[in-house]
Amino acid sequence: MSKVLITGGLGFIGSHCVEKWKSVGWDVCVVDNMSTNAIPPNHSLLDDVQFIESNILDLDYTTLPKVDLILHLASPVGPVGVLKHSGNMGRIILDDIYWVINTAKYNKCPLVFISTSEIYGHRDQKSYLEENGDKVLHGDFTVRNEYAIAKLLSEIVLSNQAKINSDFRYQIIRPFNVTGKYQLPDGGFVLPRFVQQAINGEDITVYYDGLQLRAFTWVKDIVDAIYLASVADDSDWNEQWNVGNEQNERTILYLAEKVKEITNSESKIVHVDPIELHGPLFAEAPEKIPNSKKIKERLGWMATKGVDKVIQEVIEYYTTGVCV
Repeated sequence: MSKVLITGGLGFIGSHCVEKWKSVGWDVCVVDNMSTNAIPPNHSLLDDVQFIESNILDLDYTTLPKVDLILHLASPVGPVGVLKHSGNMGRIILDDIYWVINTAKYNKCPLVFISTSEIYGHRDQKSYLEENGDKVLHGDFTVRNEYAIAKLLSEIVLSNQAKINSDFRYQIIRPFNVTGKYQLPDGGFVLPRFVQQAINGEDITVYYDGLQLRAFTWVKDIVDAIYLASVADDSDWNEQWNVGNEQNERTILYLAEKVKEITNSESKIVHVDPIELHGPLFAEAPEKIPNSKKIKERLGWMATKGVDKVIQEVIEYYTTGVCV
């Protein structure tokens, strides 16, 4: 049986990766430090999974189980979650990428790195971003920029490692606005925050005018893309893949209104300044919409769930704990 190592496997995307790789018959080993876990270590998803509670840097990879694939998801996450790592984000992300590279080399196995759409940086207006699009650092040196540039530098490191080591294989996944069950509001993720506020009868807090555009993508569609990249033909390795659902492009205000409608909540939708809530380190993301043509044409990936159904899933998760 093939074995996969998933760093950050108790996180939002990681937990869905555990479910996916188990479903196709892989043996799964998870390393997670429990700092941003979306599921507890006694969750049923972890039945028959080897779980190691640790920072990956505290582990000697030569003593870990032999693996055939590494999925690297461990990372600080979220527009609010990253703020506490100001000034340390670069070190955290880069130290981790070198650890997983060395672990992959030791195991002679491929590595799939979950990057971010944040690497594209600033845009003056809505852009449908392709993999080779410009990466633009603009404005202040924000924590968000530190996060984005550390992820981008990790991508560059992976690429250059492969240029000097023909046996090293990697894939880079750039998710756009992922959401779905298990996602927590803690890191600043908007849909679970809106849902919890609506359920609890609290004000639904929309940042600024709420006209910011996002293309929300169902988490299982993202995970299917990660899986397809991990089993791609040799000619489709050492690549970057944008993954997002262009058809789900909506404003944040639409999201708030739909959550209020579906939950039949009496909550008021109010407009707030996030800097007053989260402090001066907070920075709003520019409007970035994916162009997923490459992964659709080369790997056969397709998004499957529209935005309203994704919203419904998150509402069901927080109201019943059960999602189909």
